[in-house]
Amino acid sequence: MTVNDLNTELLSTLVSKGDLVTPMSIRAAVRTGIIDAVGNSASSAIEIARQIDGNVRAVTTVLDHLVAEGVFAKSDGNDYSLTEMGKFLSENNAELGIRALFDGRTLVGKNELALSDLHHTLLTGRPATEAHSGQTLWEEIDNANQSVSEFDWETPGFAAEIVLEDSLWRNVDSVIDLGGNTGSLAIALLNKYPHLSASVLDFKTFTAEAEKRVVNSAMEHRLKGIEGSFFDDLPLGHDVYLLSAILADWEDDACVQILETVRRAAHACGGLLVVAEVHLSSSGELAPATSTDVRLQASVTRPDRTAAEVIALIESSGFEIVRSDTSQPDRSLVIARTAK
Repeated sequence: MTVNDLNTELLSTLVSKGDLVTPMSIRAAVRTGIIDAVGNSASSAIEIARQIDGNVRAVTTVLDHLVAEGVFAKSDGNDYSLTEMGKFLSENNAELGIRALFDGRTLVGKNELALSDLHHTLLTGRPATEAHSGQTLWEEIDNANQSVSEFDWETPGFAAEIVLEDSLWRNVDSVIDLGGNTGSLAIALLNKYPHLSASVLDFKTFTAEAEKRVVNSAMEHRLKGIEGSFFDDLPLGHDVYLLSAILADWEDDACVQILETVRRAAHACGGLLVVAEVHLSSSGELAPATSTDVRLQASVTRPDRTAAEVIALIESSGFEIVRSDTSQPDRSLVIARTAK
């Protein structure tokens, strides 16, 4: 192919599809505080750079690019302000979740930036976040002793009512939430069922936060954090061994290993297994379905496992199904006991 043969329009389209300048400029504006500095009031580049303790020339260059991209507006007096689109990134609208998507310090922001290591997912099937350290995101957070306050959801998501409303909880006294993070689901169960006690098993950083969340409350003596892994021998003596949104992170062989670990503990004390699995799909209108599918695959090992496939894994691991609820598209509930 010679220069004269080039379809420059097609080539320009290809280059634009791989252009990192705008997405990284927006992320830098969020992370450095440029968005907040501009959001407070229309300001000059010098004032904005002073507020973030930044370099005026670099700040001006990024501001002007994001004016061209519609994130900022620029007045005749060279003052910058947020456009209606840019306001989605402001701290005042943080509850929308868009700001977190563009902030590499948050969970969703880390997952977005990890797409630069998508090759790791293509070669291994594991999340792209593991490319550099070889650790899961949760191990990395724990080892770095990072703040996990962003996981302190007041109410658990993904159709959690399918778990909370089940009649099972009226007839049991204790539950251990395996990989329970900072205890959102366990705390929700304790709030709803005053007779219930709960343990949260996870990495130390998360279990410490779970215990901290109930200090000086009526639940303080009903919730216990246990440092551990669901791949290792589990504590005995619980009525229910709960796996909530866990199996999607692992391929089938690892899931069977987890389930067999639970089976040994449940069999020893007559406990039940409850699997409350999430089923993630490319729904929503913020991105094309194929883009969402890639994002999910780069973040979660088996996001698309069906409820029937989950039940098959449970049965293959030495359990028999007591009952199941697969009425919700994004979450299923399966209650099982060890097979006789």
